[in-house]
Amino acid sequence: MFAVKRILVPVDYSDVSSAALSAAIQLADRHDAKIFVLHVQKDLDKALQRRIVTNPNESLLEKGIASDEMEIMKAVELEYQRAETEGKFLKHVEIEAHVSGGEWTEVILQMIADEEIDLVICGTHGPKGLKGLFLGTTADQLVAKASCSVWVVKPTGYPYLRD
Repeated sequence: MFAVKRILVPVDYSDVSSAALSAAIQLADRHDAKIFVLHVQKDLDKALQRRIVTNPNESLLEKGIASDEMEIMKAVELEYQRAETEGKFLKHVEIEAHVSGGEWTEVILQMIADEEIDLVICGTHGPKGLKGLFLGTTADQLVAKASCSVWVVKPTGYPYLRD
């Protein structure tokens, strides 16, 4: 039997990532799983490197990271409120918020390995332009490279109370 104990949800604060977060919370409720919510900022690593060189005591980036972590937790609470509005009372599972810099797929693959993730639930916006048609979406790339199962949530989302 497939056991889900550690779920990773990458978010970009879009409706699609909210749907993925909703699915993760519902699944975690059923399996007593822990959720890792990850927001990847592409240029965060470069900004940190510049800060270390130019002004190592500046706290602006740390405040930005803390703000992103708070946004993640607000998104989580919003999904709990939405479920409650629909009459579904979900238990609050353990959730860790992470903010990282780097390339989306590589950061997620590293987190899968580091945290021994069982399942990634991510949204997809669909292919963008010719590059997307030929190379696939970032979700497609994650499905191909991940060492665990990946559940891709379509833009139409995941409705509450669906069994």
